[in-house]
Amino acid sequence: MSILNHQEVFSTVEFDAWADRKGLNEDEKYLIVKYLNKNGKTVEAGTAGGRILREIKDLGFQELYGYDYVPEFIEQAKQRDASQSISFEVQDATDLTYENSSFEQIIYLQQIVCVIEEEDKRLKALTEAYRILKNGGTALFSFLNFESRIKSPLVVYLAYLGMLRRLSGSNRSIQYIPWLKLGGKVNFLALLDRGPYPYWYKIQEAQQMLTKAGFKIVGVGSSYQIGQGKMCDDIESLKNQPIAGMLYFVCKK
Repeated sequence: MSILNHQEVFSTVEFDAWADRKGLNEDEKYLIVKYLNKNGKTVEAGTAGGRILREIKDLGFQELYGYDYVPEFIEQAKQRDASQSISFEVQDATDLTYENSSFEQIIYLQQIVCVIEEEDKRLKALTEAYRILKNGGTALFSFLNFESRIKSPLVVYLAYLGMLRRLSGSNRSIQYIPWLKLGGKVNFLALLDRGPYPYWYKIQEAQQMLTKAGFKIVGVGSSYQIGQGKMCDDIESLKNQPIAGMLYFVCKK
């Protein structure tokens, strides 16, 4: 099966994995409980099967919305919302139909920005996120983190990938890394440098993109910092600390 883009990935080989997930992971729970208000009107981007929204509904959150660009995900999300009180829609993160300042809180976890392959569209998704957030509102973002990736055993694969791209004359950044697993199985096409390619952000680069979109960063950290129970106020405070797992930003408008 030839996979051409991320929408095809999520509607086929990765569909069950994302539609059937349950519960909040420790990082998500920490960020949501610490930074979000149960009474705030909240939207989740890239909701997939609606897992996060159902879980926070059980935590007492009330006015909830979610969108995804895979129609099959939205169908699943609606079916699994027993309360039928969460508003799910098919939307594209780069071109939302929500009105300006529609939400007091926005959840951009599950690394949604990173599966947008074009840099200009990633920035457009962030500017759309800023547009739909109310002044003073809170935004949670997660990114695949390149610094943690190059400190893992997979640095050997990255060296191989860089060599392969040089030999083929490709100018694709090494931060575009093919899926190493698809549908729970090893993706051997990654050895041939076949896409689609999630983009892995460096910390400063993610900060610059969020700032360019208009956000004010009030918290930053990786899974390591969350495990220690404290996010950093800015990336300067993060510089001399260990980085592991996902990269998270808490922002204000």
